[in-house]
Amino acid sequence: MGLLRLLLALAVVVAHAGPPAGWSWLRMTGGPAAVQIFYVISGFYMTLILNEKYVGPGAYMRFAKSRLLRLLPMYYVVLVVTLLVAALLQGLLDRSIEPLARWRVAGPTMPWFDGLALAATHVTVFGQDLVTFFAVDPQAQQLFATPNFRREVQPAWQFLFVPQAWTVAVELTFYALAPLLVRRSVWLIAALALASFALRIGLMQRYGLHHDPWTYRFFPTELLLFLLGTLAWHAWRFAGARGWLRPALCRLAVLVAIGGVLGCTFLPSPFQHWRFGPTGLVAVVAVLLPFVFESTRLNSFDRAVGELSYPVYLVHYLLVFVIAALDITWLTASRGTIVMVTSVLLAWLLWRSVGQPLETRRQRIGAAVTEAPST
Repeated sequence: MGLLRLLLALAVVVAHAGPPAGWSWLRMTGGPAAVQIFYVISGFYMTLILNEKYVGPGAYMRFAKSRLLRLLPMYYVVLVVTLLVAALLQGLLDRSIEPLARWRVAGPTMPWFDGLALAATHVTVFGQDLVTFFAVDPQAQQLFATPNFRREVQPAWQFLFVPQAWTVAVELTFYALAPLLVRRSVWLIAALALASFALRIGLMQRYGLHHDPWTYRFFPTELLLFLLGTLAWHAWRFAGARGWLRPALCRLAVLVAIGGVLGCTFLPSPFQHWRFGPTGLVAVVAVLLPFVFESTRLNSFDRAVGELSYPVYLVHYLLVFVIAALDITWLTASRGTIVMVTSVLLAWLLWRSVGQPLETRRQRIGAAVTEAPST
């Protein structure tokens, strides 16, 4: 599923930077659908490794260490580089990237607790999704809760130097709960998924919360997507045991999934937009996931391509910040192309210098856990 994951990461890049060369069809799924498909894939993978790899005494702590090693070191590198670039732009060119400009204006007069809380989310990552439920008062410069940050002058997320990392916070929340959830019976998991979906509909219909962040960043309703991935893993086991995962069918599923992501803008409206949040394409990918995984799980090239998806996701917003701060006409005009190409190059460098060396340590952590019986 590596190529699929990389395409989804690039869909998020396009959502923030614009399509390369102005080709609107390269918007693919758009940002929200790409993130939500990522959640489904994450639910599948976490269920796989928690049921087949991280079992036995000490498995929970080893799982947590492995996940943190996977996500946090590369995030911290991007955060530090973003801070350094912001300082250089400010010191040498008197240009501020957006989060630094926000901190320079509001920081000196912001109540110490509010400033500390915002700053702490940069270090912990936990809580960055909750930041989207707050804004900063332009006069008092203090945090206040808001049901719709898009209506506020200063949404609190604009103070984050790696603002897209709110999805990492959602992932970490799921990782904390996953060992308690994904080993349950398929019926209980299905019931929890339905409860999450019912909560989403209830918030929309009863309280009118049919907008971002409630339909996109609120973990209790996004849990549905992770659990769809868990159900997809159960479907993979069920289909595999019955010989249904035939190579031709699996290859067709890969083509349909990738074609759906690449050509999403040409699909009928329900596949692109749906009032209840997850689109039809998210559901289609969830159904195809067992076949896609079976077709690609032993493909080393596909796995290598997939390793770029997370670093691409991490580095691209820094480039968006820099181009906006420099405010050079030709850079702005070519922003989509520049950000996409440079993000892939920087992602490869980040993976080779940080992610790959830590992968050996992660594998040792996993190898130390008692293996589960083969499925």
